[in-house]
Amino acid sequence: MAKILYVDDDLQLSSAVEDWLAYEKHSLEVVHTGFEGWQKSRSDNQYDLLILDWDLPDINGIDILKRYRASGGKAPVLMLTGHTDVNDKELGLDSGADDYLTKPFHMKELSARIRALLRRMESQATVYKALGSGNEDVLKRANLTGTLLASRYEFLEVLGEGGMGMVFKAMHPLMEKLVAIKMLHSHQLKEESIERFKREAKAVSRLDHHNIITIHDFGVTEHNQPYMVMEFIDGKALADLMSEQGALEIVSALDICTQAGDGIAHAHDMGILHRDIKPSNIMLKQYTGRPPVVKILDFGFAKLKEPEIRQSIPSVQSLQLTQLGQVFGSPPYMAPEQVRGKSLDERSDIYALGCVAYEALTGCPPHLGENSMEVMLKHLEEDVVPLKELRPDFNFPEELEPVLFKALARSREERYSSMREFIDALEAIKLKLKMAQGGQQA
Repeated sequence: MAKILYVDDDLQLSSAVEDWLAYEKHSLEVVHTGFEGWQKSRSDNQYDLLILDWDLPDINGIDILKRYRASGGKAPVLMLTGHTDVNDKELGLDSGADDYLTKPFHMKELSARIRALLRRMESQATVYKALGSGNEDVLKRANLTGTLLASRYEFLEVLGEGGMGMVFKAMHPLMEKLVAIKMLHSHQLKEESIERFKREAKAVSRLDHHNIITIHDFGVTEHNQPYMVMEFIDGKALADLMSEQGALEIVSALDICTQAGDGIAHAHDMGILHRDIKPSNIMLKQYTGRPPVVKILDFGFAKLKEPEIRQSIPSVQSLQLTQLGQVFGSPPYMAPEQVRGKSLDERSDIYALGCVAYEALTGCPPHLGENSMEVMLKHLEEDVVPLKELRPDFNFPEELEPVLFKALARSREERYSSMREFIDALEAIKLKLKMAQGGQQA
């Protein structure tokens, strides 16, 4: 006997199904609107199976299905509908349905499909034993208890948590190697969030560069939560370093930015734009006895050079800042064309790295404002303050400002044509400074 939720606005059919399944000893709860169906599916009632009609008043069956799966619902779902087109069947299955039965149908076929789904569910209901001990609270925070992922990696602690998800420090038991595991929050299991997560995994998997974080694995848990197993970085973000120290020593700032530029140039060579370069996405991996190595993170906004639907933006003034931040990046580091919603290319990433370099050298980004909208408008309208005005105590080499300001040109046609051209210019300045320092020490 199974506990079944059945959502259908066909009163005659639903009555017949209710009688048939009651005869087969199932516990059936029937509702006749999409809203009722959605409310029931997200309640504390634990259903063994959902049967959803496609065409319903207010919320259709496909929308209920998507919302149910996005909220972590894992019971099998049988779509019951008059849609017979193969494209409709594909949509239903891709949206998370486990089976698809078209009307009219014989009750015996309905029973057989229900039995098959329940058998499949029972065979998949394995509860895996988690590795490690004393980490129950860590597993609970990400709904990982009883999952295969928790039986493969020992989860040690939460490294960070934001609006989108969490990052855990974990240990691969056989290799005795630390990894970082990134997961989406259960309340962020929306189509756009999952697509961004997949885009990040797809983008980084194409890249092989010592300045870009490595992804070891990607998948979805039994609770429908996407995860990514990544290289563990023992170090801190450039944003944290600048928060502690303010402006960095010139050679150190240039070294970090040229490493970051080298990684982004590799991504450009592979046909990938990052589109969200900022200090918090630049990690500094620590090594004993040598300078830190830059690792570029978060390719969630990356654009792969494949056919893509262009985002349509009516005007800067009409945008909500939170929406802009989710879709396009971070206002202090956004190129003017990014603010305007224009198409982006490699020069947009050059502008963003120019903003990072300016902040590393002076202690503040090129444009400041009382709110994000004001900052974005300054990218469009205002010139950047000269380095000396912000840091008169620093002895900047005279060729540094022209190089930096070329990267920060409001018109992309006036910027460097490639990231490598920009970092080559920074490298030349860094080499000159190092040689001068060596001469002074001698």
